[in-house]
Amino acid sequence: MELIKINHLTVNVAAKKLFEIASLGINSKQKIGLIGNNGVGKTTLMKLIADISNPSEQIKTTGSITRLCNWAYVPQLLNAQDKSGGQREKLAISRAIAQLRNAPKALLLLDEPTSNLDFEQQKWLINLMRGLKSSCLIISHDQHFLNQVCDTIWCVKDQRVITFKGTYSEFKRAQEKQAARVQLEYNEQEKHLNQLKASFKRHAKQADSFSHPKKHISSSDWRSKSLGKVKAANNVARATKNLSRRIEKEAKTLTRPVVRKQITLKNGAAQMKNEAIAPKSKALRLNPQKVEAYHKLLFTIEQEVNLTYQNKLILTGANGVGKSVFLEELFQRKLTGFYHPQLQIGYFTQNIIKLQSDQTVLEAIMKSSIFATSATMQVLGDLHLWQIRHQKVKNLSGGQLVCFNLARILTGKYNLLLLDEPTNFLDLEALAALADFIAAYPYALIIVSHDQSFIEQLGLPKWTINHQRLSTKVAASKQSSASNANNLELLKFQRDQLMLAPEASVTKIKQLTAEIEQLQNH
Repeated sequence: MELIKINHLTVNVAAKKLFEIASLGINSKQKIGLIGNNGVGKTTLMKLIADISNPSEQIKTTGSITRLCNWAYVPQLLNAQDKSGGQREKLAISRAIAQLRNAPKALLLLDEPTSNLDFEQQKWLINLMRGLKSSCLIISHDQHFLNQVCDTIWCVKDQRVITFKGTYSEFKRAQEKQAARVQLEYNEQEKHLNQLKASFKRHAKQADSFSHPKKHISSSDWRSKSLGKVKAANNVARATKNLSRRIEKEAKTLTRPVVRKQITLKNGAAQMKNEAIAPKSKALRLNPQKVEAYHKLLFTIEQEVNLTYQNKLILTGANGVGKSVFLEELFQRKLTGFYHPQLQIGYFTQNIIKLQSDQTVLEAIMKSSIFATSATMQVLGDLHLWQIRHQKVKNLSGGQLVCFNLARILTGKYNLLLLDEPTNFLDLEALAALADFIAAYPYALIIVSHDQSFIEQLGLPKWTINHQRLSTKVAASKQSSASNANNLELLKFQRDQLMLAPEASVTKIKQLTAEIEQLQNH
């Protein structure tokens, strides 16, 4: 039974086409994952289905959406009065489901429902969604959640909606096969074009030989002996002209497939005043102490905690245990201990505040970035900010604003980054770019995330807040062993990615292979 019918829908924002849909529908008991890069119109589409309009948005539509059901909508950014985002999200979802409980035909619309949930809350939501009889349309970039819940994927890409029946992993594999086919077709087309160009050069050279007398032969003798070759010369000229037309025509249709390159910061941080700091030198040391908020004990640091400039780690724990408070107090240097005189802390907070800046994205990022221009441009590209670089910061969407704030912190003048849930609202491509950045970042970093796939990809050591205690597990031998293992997996991943890239440097592949063998022999 069809619950939603979309026909000939075109959506324009500020006189620019956002996307179009010829025909699309949502059926009973269907669980759809809506994915796509930030800014392509996922939330706009969901709001249109939910019949929610925003007078401040310059959205114009043609076509129709027929609603044959009851629906409930849980938006992406929830207004918060405290830091318990997970409990707030859980309550909103529970209320929406209760609203639809007695509806015979129901549709639940969720925009990034896992973004504030810890691991246990994510399990709760997965079990809830699996047992839910209502249809669901869910915007999410959480790969684990999509695989566990959704049986259909809608992907907004290139101003249209691609539909796929299956899990996210199956969709991803299908897209990878399609990308491989496109790359193969491009390679064959490029090869054929190069063959045409080589043939054109040969014909042009042959045609030139007909038009110039040979050495040691007078012009009159050459012309009299060449009368029989006029026909052949004309044929070569025609063939050369036809080849020129074919080359021009095929060159216009030759489009290089877009391939995301990994972020490299080899030339970055050159402008930092403290670039002479040794990686193993101590960035900070925290004394044993109690961490409190709102006159309540959150957890205790029972032993001295040390962090060097080369440490990168994940801070884990359930919602409400004090992870955000810990990062905030660390940023404000309220925790007692030693802070290196040259320590500069960049703090990305999960509470996104709408910025009323008239600066463009490019102006704001370039003003604060300490990395080389090429590295900064790559970060902008990977976080999907390049195409909106001339847009004013105050006009950014929720997802775009997250990417902007994250880019500003990542490229800023810092040598310790505190990233509180940076994966919230990032699309799948941006998540991959963030993982690359973290791997290449030359200084210390503490990250909080509940994205299981992302955490597994990073493979970093963990600090855990549990039972009101901070556990760091900083034994040197274990930390060194874990670091080597993480580096080994990262190098293998980078080598595998390079081997799949048609333009990869053979020298770079050999270098990575040598580094892998060196780590394996230790």
